[in-house]
Amino acid sequence: MFNRAEYKKSALAVLSKNWTVPCLVSLLVLALSLLSEMASPIVSVCVGGILSVGLIFTCMKMIAAFQTNSAQSESAVSFTTFLEGLESHWLNALLGSLWNFLWVFLWSLLFVIPGIVKSYSYSMMFSVIAENPKISAVKAMDISKVLTDGHKADLFVMDLSFLGWLILSCLSCGIGFIWLVPYMTMTETHAYYDLKRMAFSQNKLTPADFEA
Repeated sequence: MFNRAEYKKSALAVLSKNWTVPCLVSLLVLALSLLSEMASPIVSVCVGGILSVGLIFTCMKMIAAFQTNSAQSESAVSFTTFLEGLESHWLNALLGSLWNFLWVFLWSLLFVIPGIVKSYSYSMMFSVIAENPKISAVKAMDISKVLTDGHKADLFVMDLSFLGWLILSCLSCGIGFIWLVPYMTMTETHAYYDLKRMAFSQNKLTPADFEA
């Protein structure tokens, strides 16, 4: 069962052990995303996708450290973890960004609503790529469609649950996003793991589907 309250609670539990690294990563992501927007929309999409995968990779490592030995989870992940994620995932993240942008754009040509629905359908592909660096962008999107099947509305409501924090972050001249981005990403990462578990239990996917 999709439980956004539990995902958010788990996210804060992991982050409470180490806010420093994800906030530093978030600051870099926000700065580079802002600079890329000044270049062109395509550059912004590509940079955003690559940085998102790096941040998700960092969140996954933090969750793994927290689950294996919560007493040492604060020192188990450093800024180099994010750099490691970029180094090993950047190409598939780049291709995934372009593939995602293409399909969301094409669906948006029909109307705004289909574009939004499809963006949620594809929303887990970056988590798939972050967890499986050798998987192709096309396969990651196909897996995301299976994972989000029947849960797109749940993911939308989960995003809406951050609306108050988004408003406060805007009122703080954007400073609040340094903490909000890791919080949202960590929550979405917990949701990804649970959607994957549910897909396995319902025989929609198998571990072999995640192999390159």
